[in-house]
Amino acid sequence: MEVLTIETLTTREKEVLELIKKDATISREKIAAELAISESAVGTYIHHLSSKGYLLGRGYITAPEKKVVVVGGANLDIKGYSPNYIKGSSSPGWIEESSGGVGRNIAEDMALLGQEVVLLTAISSDHFGQKLKEETRDAGVDISHFKIASAQEHKTGVYLAHLDQNGDLIGAVNDMRILKEIDSNYLREKRKIIETSAMMIFDTNLEESTINYLIELASEKKMIKIVDAVSVEKSLKLKGKLESLDYLRGNLDEIETVLDIVKIKDSEKSQKLSIKNRIKKIRDYYQQNKYLPDLIISTGKDGAYYLSHQDGKVKLEHFKAAEINSEEIVETTGAGDALTAGLAAGIMDKYSIAEAIELGIKASALTVKSELTCNPDLAELK
Repeated sequence: MEVLTIETLTTREKEVLELIKKDATISREKIAAELAISESAVGTYIHHLSSKGYLLGRGYITAPEKKVVVVGGANLDIKGYSPNYIKGSSSPGWIEESSGGVGRNIAEDMALLGQEVVLLTAISSDHFGQKLKEETRDAGVDISHFKIASAQEHKTGVYLAHLDQNGDLIGAVNDMRILKEIDSNYLREKRKIIETSAMMIFDTNLEESTINYLIELASEKKMIKIVDAVSVEKSLKLKGKLESLDYLRGNLDEIETVLDIVKIKDSEKSQKLSIKNRIKKIRDYYQQNKYLPDLIISTGKDGAYYLSHQDGKVKLEHFKAAEINSEEIVETTGAGDALTAGLAAGIMDKYSIAEAIELGIKASALTVKSELTCNPDLAELK
């Protein structure tokens, strides 16, 4: 197993950091005078401190206790809508673009909900990457630690989806090969950002080796650890790692799979069972495995279920879905991400878990009413 090393600072970097800690408004000129160095040298040291995560944002802001770090995918969502979809035929419709990616969506939704969020992800220097940077920054997310790869070597991730007249997914292609760039070397550089966060959220678009490294890095920290399962296949990367998590959010298929209650090849058979029976199987398994994290299980129109271990017993709670008229639904992309973001924002704001889940359900309901993957109206829920 790889040994983690503490991010080191030079003697001069430590001196600069100490002055900033004493006075966050101190000027470069004053730092230069105090240390008898040039202002350009001060600028270099400040850049180094920012890249190592000791300073955040545009100013001399030391890493705060309430910061949330999100590690995961960022991609451009290209969505084609077919009001009169005919299988096997070219269907008239229209195409929309918006910034997406599970990790990026969660980060933007949390920023809209009033949280201070740093996003760790990888994009290319191509035009898609530039669009992602600008839109994510404008939403209030700290993008200063993005890993930006050369356009000659990588393409920014793209999610290409085809949706029917109800806004439901017909099929999609997701090219996230660039996420291999989020590796242990990159995360080691950003270690201080992760260590000083109150909460870490990641998605399973990441490589399994990266997930292992993240969990190892955060294992002895007091931060809250939340994971979004993303998909049935990708959720398998979490097997054997669940005891290190605090919360896992996924839909019924994903939770059944990661708990090994249902094999992928049997998922269609499981889907024919009632939600009540499927939840009962999950509850029975949960009862026998006390190491499992709290589970938030999305069940579409049936709302969400919450499973937790309390005083040696399993507590199961059901939360109704928000009432939405079918004509209000534009499409469902990003709804699960919004639920995760609302849950996390509620926890950060010291809501009860029930209140946090309710916030997530409200955020999810707003999301399906917008063509954008992240609905700006989430800011009204603050």
